[in-house]
Amino acid sequence: MTEREREILSLILANPLISQNEIAEELGISRSGVAAHIFNLTKKGYIEGRGYIIKESEFVTIIGGINMDISGIASAPLSPNHPNPGTIAFSQGGAGRNISLGLTQLNVPNYFISVHGNDINGNKFKQDAQQHGMNIQYVKELPNERTSTYLYIDDHNGNRTAAIEDMAIYNHITPDFLKEKSEIINNSRYCIVDTNLTADAINWLYDNCKVPLFVTTVAENKNYKLLSQLDKINTLITTPNDLKGLIKELTEKEMDLNQSLALLLDTGIENLVVYSPIEGLYFKNKEEHFHIQTTGISTSKLGTESSITAALVWALTKNYTWKDSLHHAYAAAEISLESPYPISEDLTEDTLTAKKSLLFN
Repeated sequence: MTEREREILSLILANPLISQNEIAEELGISRSGVAAHIFNLTKKGYIEGRGYIIKESEFVTIIGGINMDISGIASAPLSPNHPNPGTIAFSQGGAGRNISLGLTQLNVPNYFISVHGNDINGNKFKQDAQQHGMNIQYVKELPNERTSTYLYIDDHNGNRTAAIEDMAIYNHITPDFLKEKSEIINNSRYCIVDTNLTADAINWLYDNCKVPLFVTTVAENKNYKLLSQLDKINTLITTPNDLKGLIKELTEKEMDLNQSLALLLDTGIENLVVYSPIEGLYFKNKEEHFHIQTTGISTSKLGTESSITAALVWALTKNYTWKDSLHHAYAAAEISLESPYPISEDLTEDTLTAKKSLLFN
């Protein structure tokens, strides 16, 4: 998909009844040019029929977080109760937002469902989403609410020492809020959620989502939200720490990684993906399991799991095998760790395919 085609598809997603003249006026191009691009989008399978109906099998939905991430990275060993030299940075984040952006860059049409405040961080999110061609028509701006913010401090070795989150706004993603989006959710190929959602929202999805449900964890202390109907999860993407926390919620027994994965498969989860920058990528379901060992990565970074999720879903929409899909997902992790942003600007179909080939062929 070309950049112009992506712009036109974004306008059509926002208004399926938009005319070619309206698209031409919005983008400052000729109507005949719009017609040619729409013909190409139809030929490529992104849209079909009159009214620019988006082909159901060609998009996914993502329900999850939008954050303003504020990082403090120490440049020397931390000294408690004293100012510490380092760098402070602000970046767009949130697992849901990151996954949606990753899929957008990988040319997978997607609908992002979330909430943000009508504050400066909410405006920054909207501007950033527009610049990246994300579809945010189902993201709701809430008056008198603060956009979710995540503040963290890493030591000079890249280890997280403290974090504070201000995420009360996600209480507004209620079952009633999701019910209004049920048609788009259930017409998608996959529904992806993160554990920033409330337990009530996740339980509503367990009961009402009719397409394969992918869940990516974001913190060990949020795993309890998943426990009521684990058998409704098609694919769980997590980390060793989050996995350990989830197992603690299920049993008091000490378990190694293989035992933990076996226990979760027994609960009814169909596919399990565990990523560690030190140990690599693990996968297990009832039919197969494998381990992609790390190639030397040793530090974690916000956005890596979201890059993995986006690349995994991209590969599955192309009907790749699980093994090949996870090879691409691991390649996305390496691309992510080479970038200062949660989702690397280099995460595209071409670079992902090239990185996968370099690592595994």
